[in-house]
Amino acid sequence: MTRRATIREVARLAEVSLGTVSNYLNDNKPIAPETRERIESAIEQLGFIPNAGVRVMRGGRSHAIAFLIPDSGNPFLVEVSRGIEDVAIGARHVVVTCNTDGDPDREEHYARVLSEMRVVGAVVMAMSAGETALRRLEASGAPVVLLGGGSHGFGFPGIDVENTHGGYLAMRHLLSLGHRDIVFVGGPGAEPQIDDRYLGCLRAYDEYGIDRSRLRRVTAEGNSTTARREVAERIADGVSEVTAAFCANDLIALTLQSVLLQRGISVPGRFSVIGYDDIDGAAMAPVPLTTVHQPQYELGRAAAELVLALAAGESAAGRTRSFEPELVVRSSTAAPPV
Repeated sequence: MTRRATIREVARLAEVSLGTVSNYLNDNKPIAPETRERIESAIEQLGFIPNAGVRVMRGGRSHAIAFLIPDSGNPFLVEVSRGIEDVAIGARHVVVTCNTDGDPDREEHYARVLSEMRVVGAVVMAMSAGETALRRLEASGAPVVLLGGGSHGFGFPGIDVENTHGGYLAMRHLLSLGHRDIVFVGGPGAEPQIDDRYLGCLRAYDEYGIDRSRLRRVTAEGNSTTARREVAERIADGVSEVTAAFCANDLIALTLQSVLLQRGISVPGRFSVIGYDDIDGAAMAPVPLTTVHQPQYELGRAAAELVLALAAGESAAGRTRSFEPELVVRSSTAAPPV
């Protein structure tokens, strides 16, 4: 078995003290650039592998940034994750992604394990479990940045998209085309954002002077393909009662579009569909999807940069940032049938 190099050997080769190497490994104190270069060169020459477990047991932190998400199958989160990872790699960290599936018990489990790991910080998608898990992470010393929490952020710093405005843009578009009886389709695991989008829809109805009761609301019972298809089938069964659907994410919208087309219901001739997120597949759908664009990669980068700034001791005051959503009109929406 090959013998592992020791920290003492790294210090000897780099011609620095053990304490300086320890400070480098634990990011405890600033180190002069030339000293850092010598240590990194020695580590590379010796093939030294730091023991992260020992660092954590001694009160240090791991090199991991946690990313808690409600649905790992949503392509929207792929680009967000890439933004987080690019920042993390640049700071010599890694990202640990945990899929809660919108389940409060899973969220609490991950919060406990990540606290024990002493992660550098956590980016957490706003979810339905409330603030218990967030407070557990905070108590471990890890700064928490809420992604998409809006007014439901429990006082945590966050990176957000103005979801109420996004919902308003989508519904105003449908109402401007002449639709009045519309269904809003939500899903589990991101209730704060979805609730805000629904509020935006109500604002549009009020602006047009239309009775709110003409806007119906249904919810997918899960994040799986089966759950999305089940809610799409329900909408298709009642297609005579509504002329359009605003779906709280593109995956639901694309599933609905597919079910409608399979049943011979034309989109948008008979029924209009609008989504939210603007994932890559939206523009390439059989009927290109009208949707609300979110700057996915930029959201991830901003969240990771904020986590690292807070971990470095910067104040959270005034650090919450909000991005503006944009309506992207494609072929899946049109005036309702006469």
